[in-house]
Amino acid sequence: MAASSSSKAHVKHFKPYFSPVEVEKLSAKQRGKLSVSREEKVRQQACGFIDAVGIRCGFPRKTIATAQTLYMRFHLFFPYKDFNYVEVALSTLYVSSKLHDTIKKPREIILASFPIRYPNLIRKGTIDVATAEANGLEHERKRVLACERLVLETMGFKFGVETGLRGVIKIGKKLGLDKALCQNAWKVAVDCHRTQAPLSFPPHITALGSIYTAALLLSETSKSPASGTLPSSDAGSTTHIIAMLGKSGSWETEYSASSSHIDEIAHYLIDLYTTILSTLPDNIPSAHTPSPVSPKEPNPAASQSTNPTTSSPTAFPLPLYWTSQTLTELKIQLRDRRPGAPAVNIGWVAAGSDLVSENEGDEAVEGMGKNEGTIRFLWDEEVLS
Repeated sequence: MAASSSSKAHVKHFKPYFSPVEVEKLSAKQRGKLSVSREEKVRQQACGFIDAVGIRCGFPRKTIATAQTLYMRFHLFFPYKDFNYVEVALSTLYVSSKLHDTIKKPREIILASFPIRYPNLIRKGTIDVATAEANGLEHERKRVLACERLVLETMGFKFGVETGLRGVIKIGKKLGLDKALCQNAWKVAVDCHRTQAPLSFPPHITALGSIYTAALLLSETSKSPASGTLPSSDAGSTTHIIAMLGKSGSWETEYSASSSHIDEIAHYLIDLYTTILSTLPDNIPSAHTPSPVSPKEPNPAASQSTNPTTSSPTAFPLPLYWTSQTLTELKIQLRDRRPGAPAVNIGWVAAGSDLVSENEGDEAVEGMGKNEGTIRFLWDEEVLS
């Protein structure tokens, strides 16, 4: 009996971050027959939906950003084919609202999503509760609450959470960034949570990477393509930030980061913008009409019934200079600056975590989402050197 009971007991060591290699391995397992491009499309559809519902709920940006990251973490453990993205997205919004103490009931979050999902049901700018009930509001509430448990399991029931948004402001002030560059970096950090970067990098590194990427995207438009000249490298300018964060230096010790990590964040973001630009209809200048980054900002969409996932997918207003081709050229330039440079382990992941065993994916999901046996979730342990 003892052997039988112990065989049904599972111990999960919570990992706050996965290396990019682990993320790719787990993603490959959960995407199943989906292609990589199709998986990215589904991921962006879900992130856009979370963004739109979060804004309608009046959530602050940190709540929306955490929900987007929780959605992507969820699908490191559970297959896409087994879950409706709407239910998972609503569940992650609900969990995130509790993590950031911006609590709303599941019923309220679901109701906020109805005008986005069912614009034909809108009457006088809203949807009647009776109409929502007739369209399965209570059934969906139960489904969201059932999914909440799975979201909590992927978190290891560890409720401490932080985003890189606040770090952009703090680091920006320390670096002496001007207000415009700091605001743009903050919007890039908002978009960073639509990528898998927060699954692998802690908030201060995503903040630094967002500042670096914003400087790259702004500086490239300010130089003359013919002459290739750049403005003077004053402290806090885009040129100064690129020169500092684009290479190794004393700042790496000061900020507990490395230039190779910053480059990785930049590649995540450039891939995001490239994907969005390449999938937009020609008649929708979406990347240049950003969605509001807070509930207080007006939505540029003409109607609330317009789906923000297709009309305004990014918070950062990507300048018209940038196209799929110019962004690809920028990626090549970044690779040429640091060809094949390995990321340096700076202590925020356990030593040897880049070495993924063949059974890593199976071990990560074993026992999760089931009612058989017992799962003990152990939070991150100190690695003694």
